Amino acid sequence: MAGPLDGYRVVEIAEGVAGPYTAMSLGDAGADVIKIEQPAGDRARGWSPQTDSGTSALFQALNRNKRGISLDWSSESDLETARQLLADADVAIVDKAGLSGELSWESLDAPGLVYCAISGFGPHGPWSDNPMSELAAQLASEATASLGTIGEEPVRHGGDIGSMYAANYAIQAICAGLYARDDSDPSAPTGGQRIEVSLFGSLLAMRSTLWVALSNPDEWWGFHLDSYVKPPDHGYQCRDLPIYFSLARIRGDAFDSLIDELGMDWARTHPDFDQLRTDGAGGAGRYAAELKPLWERGFSNFDAERVIEIVERHGGWAFPMHDYERLSRDPQVAAVGAIIDVEQGDGSMLQQVAPPWDFEGTPVSMNMRAAPSLGEHQDEVLAELHS
Repeated sequence: MAGPLDGYRVVEIAEGVAGPYTAMSLGDAGADVIKIEQPAGDRARGWSPQTDSGTSALFQALNRNKRGISLDWSSESDLETARQLLADADVAIVDKAGLSGELSWESLDAPGLVYCAISGFGPHGPWSDNPMSELAAQLASEATASLGTIGEEPVRHGGDIGSMYAANYAIQAICAGLYARDDSDPSAPTGGQRIEVSLFGSLLAMRSTLWVALSNPDEWWGFHLDSYVKPPDHGYQCRDLPIYFSLARIRGDAFDSLIDELGMDWARTHPDFDQLRTDGAGGAGRYAAELKPLWERGFSNFDAERVIEIVERHGGWAFPMHDYERLSRDPQVAAVGAIIDVEQGDGSMLQQVAPPWDFEGTPVSMNMRAAPSLGEHQDEVLAELHS
């Protein structure tokens, strides 16, 4: 398929989320991705939910645009095949679940290979040998501390944010490694290198805005820091649906006009009205949680669409707080092409989230390859290797 990475070959020896998502994204950009699985297959093949055809929807969503083969690390001939594939590749993506010591960076004769190793906690330090666990990475990086209810146990993020952050950092690092390699001597690249990316380090990097904003540990106030002490935010309930809104850009008489149009004249006699005016509009305000009932009392007389229109007309901004079903039907989702249909091996169609990019000069075909069945392209890939 065409794309900015057309002509590059990627070999993936990884399971689960981080490595497969990294490789899929490179494939979405046009790279030829070969996914090597052991005979038992990527563990994600068994994850729920299963499609009507008996395959994991999550595996399908993480492994499109790849060719799949199966090799057994207990077989020396299969290890040699893997070495040859890696020697011919531009990029290797490996994790601890899929990596054999015989295929480490140091053991390969592949001077032009950009070799990206993804782990839970990095290659060094007392935690380096720990399993590559999403929950462990979230707990160790304090990512769970900003969810849940004050005074209760921390809550795991619903999404695999450590794995996804690591994947996105890995994509950036791989592209930077390829640029450095190819920029030195495009005709005979020998400037490959090993890249290390960890879930733990990626979560710490993503939380840097919290850490630099922390000025007083006893107050917990600053950019995003209030998420530690505010209750979970489920939006501002209107008559039908919740919304999120901000009045940060409203100036002058616009606030009073907004109050009038929402029928909130009663708020002017409320003891917290001055606070409502200065720091109580939208979830970003310091006292937004305490003042939320006032806004919801006013919003209760209007549907969400009407409240959004009123807020935006007065210079603020507002959005519906979607659940998945409403989000999938939102016109903006269709406008950006966020959901695509990918034909599966049995001819059925499976909806997936599209790559979040659009290359004008090197467009990528949306005729995407479904995730491979175990060993589906064995003969094809090995024939290329020996040709």
